[in-house]
Amino acid sequence: MQKIAILNCLKANEVCTGASCLQAFYRRSQFFARYDGQNVELAAFMRCNGCGKDPRQDAGMQEKLERLKQEGVTAVHLGVCTKKRDGSRCPVIAEIVEQLRADGMEIVEGTH
Repeated sequence: MQKIAILNCLKANEVCTGASCLQAFYRRSQFFARYDGQNVELAAFMRCNGCGKDPRQDAGMQEKLERLKQEGVTAVHLGVCTKKRDGSRCPVIAEIVEQLRADGMEIVEGTH
């Protein structure tokens, strides 16, 4: 069974329930359509460590990333909230993505 995670923006947590990401996962729609008919577990639904914080220097974020490895997560879907309105990637999320890739996890752009 493949295990996946969803990474979202901490600031988006102010207005986001996570419902659209979860609905897309359970319905195997949008960016989760690739798993249609497969046995896939959503192992983690996590947030970044916040604007302007270096995830490499944040013990809590490093603990989260280590936990993803321990759980056997192979792919991480990036929520739509992980990009700025102009379409560029948030620098905090970009650094987290680099660490995930270095740990061998596939990065999937999008959830719903």
